[in-house]
Amino acid sequence: MPGSRHRLKPSWWCGRVIADDAGRRTFDNWSGAMNATTGKAIFRNQVITSLICSGGIITFTLFFYFAGLFQTADNLLYDINMTLRGPIATTGKISLVLMDEDSAVRLHRQKGQWSRSKLAAALNNLCAAGAEVVGLDMVISSPDINPEEDHNLIAAISRCNNVVLARVSSARGVHEIAPLDAFQEVMIGDGFVDVPLDQDGVLRRIRFVNAKPQQEGGLALLPSFALELARVYLNLEFAFDFSGTDYFLLGTKDRHIRLPYPELLVNYAGGYSAFDVISFVDAVNNSFDPALVQGRLVLVGSTLSSEKDFFTTPLSRFRVETATLNGLFASMDTGIQGPDEPGVTCHAHAVENILSQNFLHHLSGTSLAVLCLVCTIVGLLFYWPRLNWLFLLAIFLVNLLLIVAFSYLSLTQWLLRVDSFPLILICLLQFLGGVILQNVFGHKQTAMITSMFGKYVSSGVVKELIKGDITTTLEGQRANLTILFSDLRGFTAIAEKLGARDTALLLNTYFDTMIPLVFAQGGTLDKLMGDAIMAFFGAPVEMTDHPVKGAMTALNMTRELKKLKQRCDIKGLAGLEIGVGLNIGEVTVGNLGSHDFMNYTIVGDAVNLASRLEGLNKTYGTTILLSQRIAEELDDRFVLRDLDIVRVKGKETAVNIFELIGWRSEINALILAGLELFEKGLAAYRRQDWNEAEYLFNQVLQKLPEDGPTKLYLDRINRMRAQSPGPTWDGISTFDHK
Repeated sequence: MPGSRHRLKPSWWCGRVIADDAGRRTFDNWSGAMNATTGKAIFRNQVITSLICSGGIITFTLFFYFAGLFQTADNLLYDINMTLRGPIATTGKISLVLMDEDSAVRLHRQKGQWSRSKLAAALNNLCAAGAEVVGLDMVISSPDINPEEDHNLIAAISRCNNVVLARVSSARGVHEIAPLDAFQEVMIGDGFVDVPLDQDGVLRRIRFVNAKPQQEGGLALLPSFALELARVYLNLEFAFDFSGTDYFLLGTKDRHIRLPYPELLVNYAGGYSAFDVISFVDAVNNSFDPALVQGRLVLVGSTLSSEKDFFTTPLSRFRVETATLNGLFASMDTGIQGPDEPGVTCHAHAVENILSQNFLHHLSGTSLAVLCLVCTIVGLLFYWPRLNWLFLLAIFLVNLLLIVAFSYLSLTQWLLRVDSFPLILICLLQFLGGVILQNVFGHKQTAMITSMFGKYVSSGVVKELIKGDITTTLEGQRANLTILFSDLRGFTAIAEKLGARDTALLLNTYFDTMIPLVFAQGGTLDKLMGDAIMAFFGAPVEMTDHPVKGAMTALNMTRELKKLKQRCDIKGLAGLEIGVGLNIGEVTVGNLGSHDFMNYTIVGDAVNLASRLEGLNKTYGTTILLSQRIAEELDDRFVLRDLDIVRVKGKETAVNIFELIGWRSEINALILAGLELFEKGLAAYRRQDWNEAEYLFNQVLQKLPEDGPTKLYLDRINRMRAQSPGPTWDGISTFDHK
């Protein structure tokens, strides 16, 4: 039948029909046909599908990678590698002076500020001990309430002539926060200390420079705190050469250092303990070993929790809080508050990278794409037919181990950060894809059942057949089912305006949208008849709520058709309208037909009524009509309208029909008010109170001007007035057409 989903036998059907002694029909060469299906054709399909899956996997992975959607996962794996690597040796050129809790107590820190006179004393002592450069990780942007304090600190900075101060290049609500002019006059340089955090709040990279627009035009480059400290320590000119693609030069042509562009991926050597540490109180009291600062770059910064100058680093994010360990150890070093690193420590590690030229590099996107391609090709092993899934799992684990090892060795041996999550994801998806395809193509029995029944029954039937819950004969039985008929309104006129190709494209697009809606509610597609769909619910898998499933499918069809009509790429979509009929009743369901051709279908009087209800939508101007038996099974989530009592063609018994309006949660108060008036008007109509009925129906039209049933009843009232039905009238509308 044209339009039916049951097609002629495929080209491999080469058996000839013969009659045996018992008069039954059998098929010759059946096994040969099935072998052809499960042999070369299946293998060819598996190879093609494997290549398509592999291509889709690498395309999906690279798209999401370059879109930055894997950044969090890659950062986590990178941090794990850094943690596993652990601390590494430093150059010994940097020392830290930490304003810790002990210093705050012993120096009687007051009003949340460090005494600038005490800071001046520390600077004098550090410089006297031979500190090469001193960096103050604090922004001195406002004067002290005691001018003498500022005077002492300015004098100390001037006397040392090697102090680098901090500034903020960009802050919320202000352009920048710079040191006071008096301090700028005596400092040897300054740099910004604001650092960019990754989206997970971890500090992994530091910008080298920021560009500041000038009033006269052009840009002024502001160095970072770490870059300025290194520049001053190395005695380099503040000059840049950005001619390189992935690096730039700081200094002159004859004397310079090479730095990665555009930012520094900090190669943390550990925590604050990676450097020699002096307590600030010892620096103030000059009770430290001068060898710890002589010829070194010294950074001074706070570690007090109240300063809130702490950052999570790749090495600190997995660090256990000190408080959780107090009960396990006799004593704990609590000089640093919490598991995160002080900001001064992070700047120190950045300076250490610059001085040692021990830079981490990020593997380029092109190189990573090549690695993804290699993983995809290796992953084709997972699709090889008839491999045991345990063997596939072993291959997957080996590949996973190789990826993890490669990522770790790249970081520790070659200072190369490799984003390994895309590689792991490809390996995982290839493994899963291979296992799935093995299940699809590798099991002969499944392939045979799918080939035998998949062309004319729903996927639910095939699944039950594979599980062995029903016999392959699918013998006919009586069952109470919900039947759905849907049809397109005016499709013939639309098809006449379109060519054959556009008509086919229109129908295929429509069916591609509607048929999955049937399956989504557990329904079975019986057949396609031109532009009509016949489906049923409750078989072959039993369900207690099949009337609800049918109603949900009908509503979903109308909703999806509205969306479909908004598309502009298919001719004729905008003119499509649908009618749906729903009925419940006892029918014969099973694999019906001959041995040559069988169809899992239903037959019975309930099927005919569902078809008639679908056709009545044209008369009433409605979209979804259903029988009273369906209406009685639906709960309050659905809004229904008692529409009429009808006697359809081919049935002597009248049935009460209802219109399915929609979901109650989606119906507005205006529509509900109109439906309430309609109900009262229908009651007046049935008791032959034409005037009252007319008045109420006109009230409905004021709220619902396009309501088809209301217009129909107003027309009927006019005819009833002209020819009274008499006192014996039962209110039944009889239809002699389908």
